[in-house]
Formats: sequence, C-alpha cells, structure tokens
Amino acid sequence: MSSTAGPTRREAYVRRMTDSTSGAFDVATAYLGLRLGLYRALAERGPATAAELAARTGTNERLVREWLEQQAATEILEATREGEAWRFALPADHATVLLDPDALDGIGGTILNQAADLALLPRLVETFRTGDGIPFAEYDQDMIEGQAASTLPVYKAELATWFAAIPDIAARLADTGRILDIGCGMGWSCVTMARIFPNARVDGVDLDRASIAAARRNAEREGVAGRVTFEVRDASTLVGAGYDVATMFEMLHDLARPVEALRAAREALGPGGAVLVADEITSDEFTGAADEADRRHYGWSVLHCLPASMTEPDSATTGTVIRPSTVRAYAERAGFSSVEILPVESVAFRLYLLRP
Repeated sequence: MSSTAGPTRREAYVRRMTDSTSGAFDVATAYLGLRLGLYRALAERGPATAAELAARTGTNERLVREWLEQQAATEILEATREGEAWRFALPADHATVLLDPDALDGIGGTILNQAADLALLPRLVETFRTGDGIPFAEYDQDMIEGQAASTLPVYKAELATWFAAIPDIAARLADTGRILDIGCGMGWSCVTMARIFPNARVDGVDLDRASIAAARRNAEREGVAGRVTFEVRDASTLVGAGYDVATMFEMLHDLARPVEALRAAREALGPGGAVLVADEITSDEFTGAADEADRRHYGWSVLHCLPASMTEPDSATTGTVIRPSTVRAYAERAGFSSVEILPVESVAFRLYLLRP
C-alpha cells in the first residue's frame, strides 16, 4: 500500500533552506553581474563568449567563464554551443528586470540592498550582543544606490496619483507651492515632484552627505536644479518655514526619533499644510506565521532598518514592519489632529496624510 504522506517538518525545512541557499547564490552572482557591467554588456552588445565578454568589461576571462556557466546553469542566461566555444545571451525579459530603471518589477535595486546588508553580517553579530546600532553610512554605496533604484520607478509611476488623492494640496502646489522632502536620499522623489508641479519649489533634506551630493547631480542632469535644492540638514531647523506639504517617503520606520521628526515636519508647514507619509504595507498586527510581504519586511528589519535606527540613545526601535497603529500613535504624539490612510493603490507603500 503506497503512502501519500507529505514530507516531514524536518524534511520540509531542509528543502526550504536548500532552496534559500541557492537563492543566496543567485543574489550574489547577480550582484557581480550588475557591478561588473556583465549584464549590461550582454544587453547592449549582444551574446558573447567568455573571452568576448571579458574583453568588453575589462575582467578576467576565467572568472567570467565560470560566472557565465553558473548563470546559464541556473537559467538566467541562455547558452548556445558554437564549435568548441559557448556563446551566452541575456533574455530580454531578464534584462528588463535587472537593468531598466523604470521597471516597477525591477530587482536590481533590491540586489544591491541585500548585498549591502549581507556584507555587514559579521558586524551585526556584535550589534545583537551590545545593542549598539550600525550607522547608515557603513552600509556604503550599495545601500544608497539600491534604495534609490528600488523607489525611482514607483515615484515615476505613482507620485502623481498620490497627490491627486489630496486635491487641496495638489491645487496649492500647482500654483507656486512649496514642498519639503525629508529624508530625500538621492533626490528622485524631489525630481519627480518638480516635474509633476512645474510651478512649485522643492527642498530636499537628508543627513547623509553622500546622498545629498548624488541628489544635486541628479537634479542637474534632469534639468530641474533651478527649482530643487538639497541640503544636509535636520528638518527640526525649519520651524515656521511655511511649506504647503512635507513628504516623508519610506523613512519614518528608519528613524531613531520618529515623533520628533514628525513634529519637525508639522512645524515646518504653513497654514493649511499637511504631511504625506509613505511607508511599508504591513498587516495590522503580529499573528505568528505571516504573508510574503511581512516576511520580507522582517528580513530587511533584522538585517538593516532596525540596527541602523539604534545608533542613537533611546531609539524608538520601530523596524521595517511599521503598522498603521504605530504611525497613528507617532502622529498623535507629534501633535497631529488627523491621520488618514489615503485610498491609493500602490505596489509598494501605504499612504498616510497627516494634518495639524
């Protein structure tokens, strides 16, 4: 009599972790393909042998051949034999999700982010023991560029609809309004808002010097530097600045003192102004086994967001899994009288409108 019993719990877990280690290899080798320009060389100049790709990218042929074979073995690249040589091609669909900066399903930024997190795992062991956080700057350029690459397509595709959901603010911005973008990073949100509202001025502030330097370059390159400014500055210094809206995109959960930051945003507003917060789409409460989104959020939280927020004494220690009740509590403590979750469909964020 045959048995129809499924795998034991142990067997299922071994299978899961085996698949996960294979996934880790996918991330690591994709990182090499991005940082060394291997994918781009294949996408822009067509299929290549190991010798040809190494010559195109200035890399070591033997290592490139191993990378190409690994990528073909895992069905990321396509391989065709030509006599004694193999020629490798990057399928167009794979090229899009790896390289297209406007792809909403793009994965390149996520790969850079995860590489930055994994590089600091040995440091994180000590952080768990001491409770001393890891400063954001130590996650290096991979984190800065990865975050920007992940959010840019969302801003391009969705920001206009976010503001359409708050017509009174949108009307003010259409008529020489002023926007404060707190935690602006590399400035893509500012650039996008400047394009949506060509009569508005946008001021981006961030405490990371490397991000601000990159933001200035991006604004110049995109032709909006005349209406967009960037400063390494704490938003708490902008009391009474008279902004029509202050935006805080995917950064509230990272802050050591979110209440103080929200209060600073409120105090920077002019009469009738509001604060627009975009943060993670999470379940309402912890219930044990979670959906795929919360599982990913917890991963980012353990490896980066929570330890990065613990560099200051008495941190709020929010973490990536920021729930609506947490946002409401922070906003109320910061002096806001109204917190509304906007009826906006977003692939990445939940939108909160906070009014004084």
